[in-house]
Amino acid sequence: MATSVALSVAVFLIVLGSLGTASAELGAGVQKVEVKSTNGVPRLLLDGKPTVPVVFFYNTDIPGPESDRYLREQVALARDAGVHLYSLPLRCPRRPDGVTPNYEYGKGLLDKFLAVDPEALFLARVYPGPNWSWKEVREKTIPETEQARFADGSTPGLSIASEWFRKATNDDLADLVSHYEASDYGKRILAWHAGGPYHEMFLEDYRQKGPDYSDANRAAFRKWLRVRYETDTALRAAWDAPDVTLESALLPVFDPGRFPMRGKGRDALIQVFYDLPREQNWLDFSEFTSDVTADRITEWARIVKETSGGRKLSAFFCGYTVDLPGSLAGHYRLGRLLECPDVDLVASPYSYMGRFAGEPGGFMCPVDSVAAHGKLWFNEDDTRTSLVDLANLPEHFTLFDKRCADLHESVNVLERNFGSILAHRAGTWWMDLVSRGAFNHPDLWHMLRERKERYADVYRDPQPYRPEVAVLLDEDSKFCVKDDWDTNYWTMYRLRDESAKAGASVGCYTLADFLANIVPACKVYVFANAFRLSDEQIGAIRVRLDREQATAVWIYAPGYLGPHSANAENVARLTGIRVEVADAALGSTGEGLLAGESWGAPLTVSPRLVVTDAAAQPLGRYRAGGQVSSAERQHGSHRSLLLGDMDPTASVLRRLFESAGCHLWVRGGEIVQTDGAFLMVHSGEGGVKPIFLPDGVAAEPIEAEVVGRSDGEVSVRFLPGDTVWFRLRGPDGGPR
Repeated sequence: MATSVALSVAVFLIVLGSLGTASAELGAGVQKVEVKSTNGVPRLLLDGKPTVPVVFFYNTDIPGPESDRYLREQVALARDAGVHLYSLPLRCPRRPDGVTPNYEYGKGLLDKFLAVDPEALFLARVYPGPNWSWKEVREKTIPETEQARFADGSTPGLSIASEWFRKATNDDLADLVSHYEASDYGKRILAWHAGGPYHEMFLEDYRQKGPDYSDANRAAFRKWLRVRYETDTALRAAWDAPDVTLESALLPVFDPGRFPMRGKGRDALIQVFYDLPREQNWLDFSEFTSDVTADRITEWARIVKETSGGRKLSAFFCGYTVDLPGSLAGHYRLGRLLECPDVDLVASPYSYMGRFAGEPGGFMCPVDSVAAHGKLWFNEDDTRTSLVDLANLPEHFTLFDKRCADLHESVNVLERNFGSILAHRAGTWWMDLVSRGAFNHPDLWHMLRERKERYADVYRDPQPYRPEVAVLLDEDSKFCVKDDWDTNYWTMYRLRDESAKAGASVGCYTLADFLANIVPACKVYVFANAFRLSDEQIGAIRVRLDREQATAVWIYAPGYLGPHSANAENVARLTGIRVEVADAALGSTGEGLLAGESWGAPLTVSPRLVVTDAAAQPLGRYRAGGQVSSAERQHGSHRSLLLGDMDPTASVLRRLFESAGCHLWVRGGEIVQTDGAFLMVHSGEGGVKPIFLPDGVAAEPIEAEVVGRSDGEVSVRFLPGDTVWFRLRGPDGGPR
């Protein structure tokens, strides 16, 4: 993940020694910043004025003459393109006494931007709490109990569950925000982006080494269990452990070979779910980890609001529901953040899976739920452009083994990414992660200036995104998955990316928002991981699907874990299709509607579901054994399609979506983003390609080479890696 580079003591001292005093003339700045939802569109308001959420991030953690030059040159390009919002690591190291914060250091960093762009405003990324410059850290007096501790005895730093860390960080954040808000620089700061002890809010190296076994984490887990179970009797029943008590409960011990997380391949039988109640301790620990993370974030959000008098925004990394593997990742309480009135901005890098030409560049989160709750999602766009100065790349960066091939690919990948944030009403910051000129070319900024006008149109006449397909992600079901890597890869990464290639308009929401009727009515709902549902949830799902007469696409084992126990009958209650368990290899060949298709993850899993319902229409059979893997039938007033595999391809999804009446804008695997007013299409391959229009809709090229038109179809010439744009018009000539 894209974390800011921690400065070494030596580098900090060199930079501090060369830093001058603040010299920029500060203008009026901004008095109040808000995110307000208008007609379902969250808008960034600066003193009441809607402002397109496009930011340039420069990593000031890598100091030196070259870094300063790249900062000046790129800030000038941003300024000339009409971008005046910036982000940076606003460091405030302790002075030599290890106690007094050196706020002047941070002000000097802001001055560097202001010297080039006097209109600069900032999203300040801050790192409150203990770091290398603190007295306790220097003197090594932090209690061992507060250090996160892996099973091998190594430590990545402080435990997020540490009460010592919590108090020190809360106090530091309040002091930091208070100091800057009281200074002339306060009116330049729009948002406080806090995090810790790991800024992206998941335990560093958990994918390699597993949980935090520190005393602090164990104590916090026991406290959480006391709230959850209240009595020893209830805990023993839940864990099926006759000797456990609330005072003696231990953190769960992982099986040999579980970490580092990795794919197991076809030959190994994969146990997908925790064996309950025997492994209920793992499910509880996973929930606890996400709860602690959400506790810290909501507390910091409250501190930002109270300390700034409610005038500034709070921002946090969280909600990596798709991209973080493992039940214990800590990011699966996004719903709590969306309900918290003090949280304004939520962010992540865009997915590291599928970043280059022809690939989707997907969101890590259920992005459309964020907007539906009136919050603003920010994509951290740290695209590895062709412009990065590799000759001067810091040695510890290994993320640039692959980058965009040339300027053409760089511009068009960034255009694809902008189309994503525009359609889904999100924001972005272009991030020069290594301070080596990733965005140092006028062509990039010329493109951004033009595309910003499309976003300004949205802000002038706010209309929410209304997709025809909704992919639904269940945070609670992620806690139940024991298989750390493969299941997440195929039901999350791959499903998101294959859906993006299917040619329809696709949104991504939480299952909880579907149940709460926050998700807009769609023609198709894809239930990605609805593995464990209560009786009430099953009933509510069926009621809504019937009311809308929608199509439900169920992936892998919907409802299997049930409210009480795991069995195939739960699947039939939810989907209306009878199944039985027959563990073996996944992978299917299509028939009927899906004749000629082939799909499915190359895995051998338990459970694997086989359709036994004679009233269901087969859609596919497992290659291993020939049993029916996929089928459809009418269930009440809605259409139910069950896919026993984890990985439907874009081609399979395309057929299912079209059969449900969804419009397909393309059919060749190109990436589509559209909100009805604009259409963006991105293709990795060159050549003349058709774009299909709904009845009565016309497409006017904004940036596209149209070589032919016929009824309902536009032929467009693509160069490899091209992104093309159209303005859509309805029958009356206005926006569709």
